[in-house]
Amino acid sequence: MTRQFGGLGLGLAISKHLVELHQGSIEAESRGRSFGATFKVTLDTVPEGARKADLDSRGRKPPVKALHILLVEDHQDTRRMLSRLLTHFGHEVLTADNVRSALKIISSEELELDVLLCDIGLPDGSGYEVISQAKRKQRIKAVALTGFGTEEDLRRSKKAGFDFHLVKPIDLHELQTVLDKVAV
Repeated sequence: MTRQFGGLGLGLAISKHLVELHQGSIEAESRGRSFGATFKVTLDTVPEGARKADLDSRGRKPPVKALHILLVEDHQDTRRMLSRLLTHFGHEVLTADNVRSALKIISSEELELDVLLCDIGLPDGSGYEVISQAKRKQRIKAVALTGFGTEEDLRRSKKAGFDFHLVKPIDLHELQTVLDKVAV
């Protein structure tokens, strides 16, 4: 029906409204029927007259405290990306891709961890096994990283010993907020 009558025209109206909410502008251009259309959105990324020092002061703040983090994640790309981000945020990160390697790191006598970021579904067991051992071994804050987010999943992770529960895909701002709470 939209192809026959051309739609209701709401797409451009909604786009215009959203762009204007951000103090931007939107332009549409077409050479006529059957030539398509070009839309140009203009948004200010840096306010006029802003100095570099002003912009730097608004950037990411360093962590309250650098944390020693054990990241347990079996998906290689996710593990690599999270490890790099956490390191970029100023934390020291160790990684494991399964229960066995995580428990080996946790049992290390000379290593004191602040935070355990742990996937629940691991190839050789579960994150519940990891948190159980970690809490027995040392005082550590634990964050469940999982695709499971029902109320029952939240209750189960709390009961197992996780202090926080983040559902994948992980919201990095939410993760940073949790780490800031732990670092205080």
